[in-house]
Amino acid sequence: MSEDTLNALFTKESLASLQGAAAATLLVPNVLTYLIGNSFQPYEKWVALAIALLLSAIVAWQAPTKGWIKWVIAVLNGFLIFASAVGLTNVLGSAARGGIRLGEELPFFHTWYP
Repeated sequence: MSEDTLNALFTKESLASLQGAAAATLLVPNVLTYLIGNSFQPYEKWVALAIALLLSAIVAWQAPTKGWIKWVIAVLNGFLIFASAVGLTNVLGSAARGGIRLGEELPFFHTWYP
């Protein structure tokens, strides 16, 4: 497998970027909802928030700076990652909005806030 192929996937460097972290935060809850079903929908946004905060905490933990301010920044970055993912769910799920009835299967990309 070539290195270019591997670089097309998530890497620890890409997960440390806003785009990579937001993509992971968007994909994980949507995949879980797809696999588990509509019963997982109430938990999507909370799982996404936990992933966003976890990714930002991992990046902060690896930062060489010391002190409490890096953890404040990590929390703010986690909220930024989450907000980016929420924006993507609303944009990508806007086509499906209004066309889903109770009990119907959700499309893969759907809003987390019905």
